[in-house]
Amino acid sequence: MKLQPRNNTPYQQLKSSKLGTIVRENKIVTGLATAATGVVLAGGAAQSQAFAQVAQYGIAPAVGVGVATVSALMAHDAVVNDFSERPLLGAAKLATGVVGTLGGAQVVGLAYDIPGLDRALSTPLGKVFENGQAVLGAGVVGGGLAAGKFALDKFSKAAEVSEYRSRNLALGAVATATSATALLGGAELIGRNFEVPVMDQALTGTVRALSSGGVGSVLGGTLLAAGAAQLGNEAIANFRKGGNDLITVAEGMGAVSAGLGGIQLAGHGFGLKATEGLLTEHAPLVASAALSGLGLAATRTSLNSIKQSGLKPLNSLGMAAGVAMIPGGLAAASASLGWNQAAETLGRGAGALAGLGLGVSSYALGRRAFEEGQQGKLINAAGYGLGATASATASLAVVGESLNVPVLKQASRKILSSTLEPLMDHVLEPSARFLFNHPVAGGAALAVGVGGYLYARYRASKSDQ
Repeated sequence: MKLQPRNNTPYQQLKSSKLGTIVRENKIVTGLATAATGVVLAGGAAQSQAFAQVAQYGIAPAVGVGVATVSALMAHDAVVNDFSERPLLGAAKLATGVVGTLGGAQVVGLAYDIPGLDRALSTPLGKVFENGQAVLGAGVVGGGLAAGKFALDKFSKAAEVSEYRSRNLALGAVATATSATALLGGAELIGRNFEVPVMDQALTGTVRALSSGGVGSVLGGTLLAAGAAQLGNEAIANFRKGGNDLITVAEGMGAVSAGLGGIQLAGHGFGLKATEGLLTEHAPLVASAALSGLGLAATRTSLNSIKQSGLKPLNSLGMAAGVAMIPGGLAAASASLGWNQAAETLGRGAGALAGLGLGVSSYALGRRAFEEGQQGKLINAAGYGLGATASATASLAVVGESLNVPVLKQASRKILSSTLEPLMDHVLEPSARFLFNHPVAGGAALAVGVGGYLYARYRASKSDQ
C-alpha cells in the first residue's frame, strides 16, 4: 500500500525546522541533555531559595507550556496525517499528544496552584485505571458501530443493485442483530462500571428475555451466530486487503460479542448447561480477543514498516509487542474459561515470543549504533549501543524465564552485572550526583558540551555540502 504524502501541518513544519532537525537527528544527545538539565535545575532549586522561586514560577511553567503546545500539535497531526493510513501510529501519537498536553497543563497548574488544572493529567489517568470495565465497554461499542456500518452498506447495496439483493438483505439483517448485541454489551459494561440502573443489565436482561422460549432462543442465537461469522469474515477480509487495522479489530470484537451471545442463546434453547453465561459472565473473553486482535494489527503494521523502510528500532519493538500480544490474549481467554494448563502454556509462549522479539530489537539497535558511529555521532552510537545491550539482556532473561532455561537466565545476569550495573554505579549515578551538588559548574559544563557538539555537527554538515 502506497502511503499518501503528509499534509504540511504545524507539527510537520516544526519537525522540518532547524531545531526540529537537530532533535530528530540527535535523539540520544537531546535526551541526555534534557535529563542533565533537569538534574541541574533541581540541584539549583534545592540550594537556592531565590532560584527555586524562579524555577517554580518561570522555568517550570514555560517548559509546561512548551510541552503542551508541541503535544497538542502532535495530536492534531495524528488526526490529519496518520489515522487514515497509519491507524496504529496515529493512535499512539494521539495518545502521546493528549498525555503530553494534559501533563504540560498540569505543570502550569501546579506552579501557580490553579484548581483543576493542577490535576489535568493525574485525574483522567486515574479514571482510566479505575474504570477499566468502562474502557472495555467503549471498545465493544466500537465493534457494534462497525457492525452497524457493515449492515448499512449491505442494505444500501440491496437497494441499489438487484444482483445478490436477497443475500445483501440477509447479511444486513444479521449484521444489525450483531451490532445491537455489541452495543448492548458495551453499554452494560459501562453501566456496571458506573452502577447505572437498567444500563447495567442492557445485554444481560435482553438475553434473559429472549431466553424465555426454547425455539426463540435457538432462532435468535442462530441469527446472532450467523451475523458474528459474517462480521468475522469481513474483519478477516479487511485485514487481508490492508484496510484500517482499528476497524478490523472493532469488527472482530463485535463478531466475538455476537458469537458468544448467539451460542449462549442457542445453547439455552437446547438446554445446554455448558453455554450458560458464556457472554454475560465472561466479558474477559472479549477483552482477550481484543488483545489478540490488536497484536495481529501491531504485528502486521510493523512487518509492513520493515518491508518498506527496513528493520529499525521502533518497528522491531512494535513487532515484539505484537507477536507477544497474540498468544497473550489467548492465554487470558483460556484462564477465564478455566483452562489453566493451556493458559500457562500460552503465557509462556507469549513470553518467549516477546523475548525473541527483543532479540531482534537488540540487533536493530546495535546496527543503528554502528551506523551512528560511522557518521561520527559517538554519543548517539553509545546510546543505541546501551539500548542494544539492555534489549539483549532482557531478551535472554524473558526467554529463559518463559521456557525455564537456567543457562539463559544466568547469561542475562552476567551481561547485566558486567555492563549495565557498572555503567549505572560508576558513570550515571556519580554524574547525576555531581550535577545536583554543583549546579553552577554542572550547568556551565553542560552548556559547553552541548554547544561544542552542536558546533561539531554544524561543521560536519557544512563539509558534506
